[in-house]
Amino acid sequence: MDTKAILIAAGLTGVAAVTGVTSAVMQSQNPQPLSTGAPTTIVSPISKPTDKPDGVPTSSQGSSQAPVSEPVKPNSEPLPVKPQEPEAASRKVETCKVTMAKVADANPPLNVRSNPTIAPDNIVGTLKNGTFVTVTNELDGWFGIATPIKGWIAQSQTDSGCNEKTERVSFGAGGNSVTIAERFVGTGIHRYRFNLGKGQTLSVRSDRGTLPMILAPNGKELRGLDDRQTSWSGELAMTGDYTLELDSNYKGYKYSFSVQVNRS
Repeated sequence: MDTKAILIAAGLTGVAAVTGVTSAVMQSQNPQPLSTGAPTTIVSPISKPTDKPDGVPTSSQGSSQAPVSEPVKPNSEPLPVKPQEPEAASRKVETCKVTMAKVADANPPLNVRSNPTIAPDNIVGTLKNGTFVTVTNELDGWFGIATPIKGWIAQSQTDSGCNEKTERVSFGAGGNSVTIAERFVGTGIHRYRFNLGKGQTLSVRSDRGTLPMILAPNGKELRGLDDRQTSWSGELAMTGDYTLELDSNYKGYKYSFSVQVNRS
């Protein structure tokens, strides 16, 4: 073979080699063809709805990460402290006795009966509204009366209250004053007792009616017997029960007075 033929054969061999390398490289870079089966759908995972701190559910289309609430700024100013109110004074009735009543029948006149029962043959008299009666007994809703007619009347058809009464009054924790408003129906005596200490200052003022008598634990009257006096104040000389007393000598009246004690 001549030299020219050898050169041509060598050139063709080189070209073939280069062409084979190029083809191999191109095949390695080209993507493999997709499968002819059903297409594959890629689904990203979605978190279940959760409750926000304020109770509103998050949307399933949004981020699954819980929202971050803004930090609460501390209050730089302290909250005002509400002052504790003193407890109300307490009153306990120790004795109560009805000795008089006033007739107040919804359908007058009021029947007076010989015994505390309703029967057509036990009526012994009648009373007009506004009539005062003397009460001597109480039994199952009936008043036994002595005047103006002796017999029994229905308690519910009268206006009545404690004619003779004693009350124990105590100041509540942190308290030092009380106002007492009451009334008499007919004659009677009302007594209000306070346990007070030596050195305390007692002040009493009448708002309606007369000023009560003020009795020391030894029974001594402190304010005198001036009916025109409407207030009294003084330092207490002993410890014990002080009694504020009012009385009624006729058909009764309404009264109101205030008591204050300055503790030592």
